[in-house]
Amino acid sequence: MLTPKEEIAARVSKLQALMQKNECEGFLISQNVDLYYFSGTLQNAQLYVPVEGEPVLFCRKSYARAKRESPWEVVSLANFKLIPERLADLGFKLPQRLALEFDVIPVASYLFYKKIFNQATFVDGSNWVKDIRSVKSAYEIDILRTAGKKIAWVFERVPELLKPGFSEFETAAKVENLMRETGHQGCIRIRGFNQEFYYGLLLAGENGALASFNDGVTAGAGLGPFYPQGPGERLIKTNEPVFLDYVGTFGGYMVDKTRLFVIGSLPEKLDYAFRTALEIQEAVLEQVKPGVNAGDLYELAVSKAEKAGLGENFMGFGPERVKFVGHGIGLELDEMPILAKGFNLALQEGMVFALEPKFVFPGLGIAGIENTWVVTAAGAEKITIFPDDLVSVSL
Repeated sequence: MLTPKEEIAARVSKLQALMQKNECEGFLISQNVDLYYFSGTLQNAQLYVPVEGEPVLFCRKSYARAKRESPWEVVSLANFKLIPERLADLGFKLPQRLALEFDVIPVASYLFYKKIFNQATFVDGSNWVKDIRSVKSAYEIDILRTAGKKIAWVFERVPELLKPGFSEFETAAKVENLMRETGHQGCIRIRGFNQEFYYGLLLAGENGALASFNDGVTAGAGLGPFYPQGPGERLIKTNEPVFLDYVGTFGGYMVDKTRLFVIGSLPEKLDYAFRTALEIQEAVLEQVKPGVNAGDLYELAVSKAEKAGLGENFMGFGPERVKFVGHGIGLELDEMPILAKGFNLALQEGMVFALEPKFVFPGLGIAGIENTWVVTAAGAEKITIFPDDLVSVSL
């Protein structure tokens, strides 16, 4: 599935408008996801975007695939140190102000660019890219809707996979196999440094309350300190929460979704917390519309949790608590906007975010809900269409 040229051209046009506003003559894009977003291909390449005119893609490997997939001129280049020379050959004036993705490029790459573009002053274009990508086009939203339908199909089949006496890991393997059957790409892309995620989380009982290095509410035990998150070897039991938090990635785009399952009946404390999470979701969504401040939605969620007497368990427990209740999502899991404390950003039509009110109880588990939504002129449209109810599995 190739991205239409008019779609990519619209993205580049928005970037060039921000470059003009910031008196920036060129932008060299190197991060994989940004490269795909602005060029239509994800190869070993660098995309040079001039402030005016069409970009050019310098490709080390694979030139043939880049040529087939990108609408821009593709130049085969064995060494990226030759980019300035090739730009001059193509009639470009070398930029005096050159933007880079400061948030993701390694120091070694930055020093390399300083060496080969020694005439330039470097500026940070990271936020320009993130702002543009935060508002999805109709083309992107259609792909996200398809992703929502595919992961719903998988979750419909989870009850037949849940059996007491089987481990989290064994059960997760069955869930993930279903995802692959529907076309899940396998890779979960995260922009944040040192953040990793594989498919998602299937956590039973007290394992649902285990935190780790990731920026999420919970992590699970994983298989060891070498990968300390995700499903582990703990056996699933009756009358305890089985928490599924999975990222459906189809056609390159991600949806994030959490549902709560139980074989038998859920403990009263967790049942109350789950119902409270649903109420928080509803209260936040009632406020979602273009122009609403993302940080205010977080504060609303916190106040609802506190009024329910569950403030200390909301979005983690103790020092492990996180100060957000939602995050943008698209080609990466951690996009804009963030529904977080102090995050002063107005929602816009076309923004897509995952809303995830959750409660953590050490020694007992986790209860909560997560859905992916798109901001519309009328409010919010649900993309992860599987019902929100607690799913009770009979023995």
